[in-house]
Amino acid sequence: MEQILFNLVDNACKYGLPESGRGEVRVEARVKKGEAFVRVCDQGSGIRFSERRRLFRPFHKSALAAASSKPGVGLGLSLCRRLARMLGGDLTIEKVPQGACFQLKLR
Repeated sequence: MEQILFNLVDNACKYGLPESGRGEVRVEARVKKGEAFVRVCDQGSGIRFSERRRLFRPFHKSALAAASSKPGVGLGLSLCRRLARMLGGDLTIEKVPQGACFQLKLR
């Protein structure tokens, strides 16, 4: 779980904060009916709907991320989803009006 959260927060800081000025990364946690939910949300430009299907595939980076000089090869989200599923949960991206918001669900 620590590795998943580290990667999600790191991604939010790399890709979800404005180049200039201040931004915000929110980490929220709750428990409901025996399940734990942790959300990591940013206020960046978000992820195009067309990119969301491929987002959790190994070696996939969005066109915007690939065009920028941000480090990474596109394995983080794929590995995080795999880890989440090994723990009996899942990692998904939520539809939000601004930025990106990932939810980790554990049973």
